[in-house]
Amino acid sequence: TPPPPRSSPAMWGLLRPGRLKGRIGCAAGQIAAFHGARHGDPSSASGLAAIAAAAVAASALMAAREKQSEHRNGSWARCDEAVPQYMIGAAQPAKLPPGGKLVLSADCGGTTTRLMLYSVDPNSDIEEKKPAPGTLIHEEKYPNIAFKSLEEIIKTFLTQDCHLPNDAHPTVAVLALAGVVMNNQCRFTNLDWVITGCELEKSLKIGKVELINDFVAQGYGMLTLGDDEVTKLNDVEPQKNGAIACVGAGTGLGQCFLIADSQTGQYRCFPSEGQHGEFGPRGAGSDELQLELLKYLKIKFSGAGNRISVERVVSGTGICNIYEFLAWKKPHEVDDKVHLQHLLKPKDAGIIAANATPGSLCEQTLKLFAGGYGAACGTFALYVQPFGGIFITGGVTKRMADWLLAEGSFLKAYYDKGRLTPLLQKVPLMIVNSDDMGQRGAHLRAVTLLKEEVQHQARRLFDELDLNKNGFLNLQELEGLFTVAGSRVGPHNKSLAKHLLDELDSNKDGEVDFQEFLRGFTKIPSKMVSESPFLHGAGEEGPTMDRQQLVSPPDRGNDPDSQAALAEVLRKYQSRSRRKAIDPFEDRNAPVFQTRLFKRQPDYDGTKEEGWVPRQYWINQHGCICYHSVTENKALMLCTKKDMADAIIERVTAEPGSYRQHCFRLTPKPRNGMVLAPTVYAAPNKEILECWLIELHALQKEAREQLAAGTLD
Repeated sequence: TPPPPRSSPAMWGLLRPGRLKGRIGCAAGQIAAFHGARHGDPSSASGLAAIAAAAVAASALMAAREKQSEHRNGSWARCDEAVPQYMIGAAQPAKLPPGGKLVLSADCGGTTTRLMLYSVDPNSDIEEKKPAPGTLIHEEKYPNIAFKSLEEIIKTFLTQDCHLPNDAHPTVAVLALAGVVMNNQCRFTNLDWVITGCELEKSLKIGKVELINDFVAQGYGMLTLGDDEVTKLNDVEPQKNGAIACVGAGTGLGQCFLIADSQTGQYRCFPSEGQHGEFGPRGAGSDELQLELLKYLKIKFSGAGNRISVERVVSGTGICNIYEFLAWKKPHEVDDKVHLQHLLKPKDAGIIAANATPGSLCEQTLKLFAGGYGAACGTFALYVQPFGGIFITGGVTKRMADWLLAEGSFLKAYYDKGRLTPLLQKVPLMIVNSDDMGQRGAHLRAVTLLKEEVQHQARRLFDELDLNKNGFLNLQELEGLFTVAGSRVGPHNKSLAKHLLDELDSNKDGEVDFQEFLRGFTKIPSKMVSESPFLHGAGEEGPTMDRQQLVSPPDRGNDPDSQAALAEVLRKYQSRSRRKAIDPFEDRNAPVFQTRLFKRQPDYDGTKEEGWVPRQYWINQHGCICYHSVTENKALMLCTKKDMADAIIERVTAEPGSYRQHCFRLTPKPRNGMVLAPTVYAAPNKEILECWLIELHALQKEAREQLAAGTLD
């Protein structure tokens, strides 16, 4: 049966606030039972995690009850007689894997930021040549230009896209930034943001925030590489705990090195800006071609000082610089068609690589680049002596790997170090085949930092509770733990402390040493850590540096291709972010027209069921189109009434063999100029399709009339 028209609203049941509170009361019991420690029932306590979780749950539920009571006092909430799950918990938080700590890692480029949230067991082992442990909860990419700060991006990610509970905060975060990091600070991106780790810790309630250079993240990524993810360029085996070097040509040139701890063997990666050292021309005998290249570049970049850096030659941009020099030097060898392509995209090294036919100017360009690249890698190897291996990575390297291996200029220049060539012959040399090293490396460093931070936090809490300063906690001292939870735990501090002592005291000597305490501490909910001041070390940060003291960020991402890619990321983000979360309990969001529709998934086969996503869609009291997202488990607003004024509403014929029939296409037109992609929807039957078309056209007419009259907000 088709739903009733908008003129006679759908029949909805009424539910008093008392019933809502009853549901919350039931939820309180469920949460307490889940955590194993009900208020007033200390006998059910099960360790430090259970006690802490019970206190946090009690606090959250008391606050929720008060908020619900204030919001619903004297009013009616509209909902179906059979209350849908999304109406009970419109914005239910994500379910997190038990026993894990939240770990945030980020790959922050000049124009976009990719964030990843993991759940990690602090006791899990980090295995050699494997990605770091952890369960990926969510991953998202954001255009930097759409935000005022990196802090705003992270807040959006954690609260809106990860749907974290209010009491869940990452224990650690590692942010890999495209800039020079000094004292855990960085001037970052073309927007020239200043990022400070300690400020993010306070504002985001994260236990520890570490900023690293984006190529340092690549360096950590080398530790996760399996043998099948690299191509060996010689037969030298890496020395155990030997130094490791990493060099990578992409848009620019990156360098870093890793040193193993002499006792634990754990590697720590250190940044290098050696790519900004002076370019050294090479050539046999009286060959002055590279000297002429140096002179050409000094004129081209005359505003950059009396020098030319290695990066001006050895990078994707460097390939373009070399080509321009050769085109100036040898105009009669220029291929007009290739040169025209280059002029249209002067920073696209792919054009030159694609046209490197034998004897061409493009091939000569790549030979000069390969020689410079090999020489730069050899020089860095002399600095570091990386007998644990030197890894060659980067986007340009990956795309040109076959050419570099076959042509020979790279290896010839790498080993051309005179009497020190035998030293380089003892260094393992490898090309990296994988291209997600920055993300893998940032996560590896975050997991390592998690293990360090959990131990530091546990030590600070242990020392705070150890009033006798004898290195052990007795029953009376353990009672001090519950000052974290305050009075919400109730009058059972001593009983709870006794149960806690019994569980943690593995040798049953009546006291808890630090190692026993640490095993229990790893299970404490992160809220209790992030909101407890004494769990953060005082004075651990150095003095804050002024903007002028920090190195200015590189100017990247301004070429047409990068801007086009950024525009696409921005469009996708705007399309996604315009979907505002709503409270379906509010009267204004009650439906006047509602049915089930199937949204066409553009990247899936429409002839199969998975190509269509079933959702509940409705038009609310204010003329906004809303729906329930199953994946996000919340009610969202698709578009406003104002967006419908210029919307395109079309009846469409289903594709041949389509799994769904009775389709229409809707393209909202926001008044802010945002361009949204058209979306196809399928109704369950022909009658419901006709109802939707009638409703949408009526809504559009009403919106246009109100806009003309100036009465539509």
